[in-house]
Amino acid sequence: LDVVNQVGGGAANFLDIGGGANADVMADALEVINTDPNVQVILVNIFGGIVRCDDVARGILRAIEEVKLSSPIVLRLDGTNSTEARKILDDRRPAGVIPELSMISAAKRAVEIAGERR
Repeated sequence: LDVVNQVGGGAANFLDIGGGANADVMADALEVINTDPNVQVILVNIFGGIVRCDDVARGILRAIEEVKLSSPIVLRLDGTNSTEARKILDDRRPAGVIPELSMISAAKRAVEIAGERR
């Protein structure tokens, strides 16, 4: 949240998926956030130590398939299985998912998109 504030944004919602998150938890989390009408863009920032980034990627794909997400997702994945996660997403190229390589670039992109959607 501090980085989002640093780049001129603010959070409409905050959700910590926790250290034991898997694909199901990620999909469920996106479904919850999707119900908040104040959310303009979803920023997912994962530094996977315990959380496997490939599970997060699968959860995002599942959420896109099962729930009509009303906001784009800016996604930064780093850590455990992040290379595999990026490959999973690159192979599918899901609409509305914008990958970023750093936390600061992800926050900047999310704030930019939110501004465009207002």
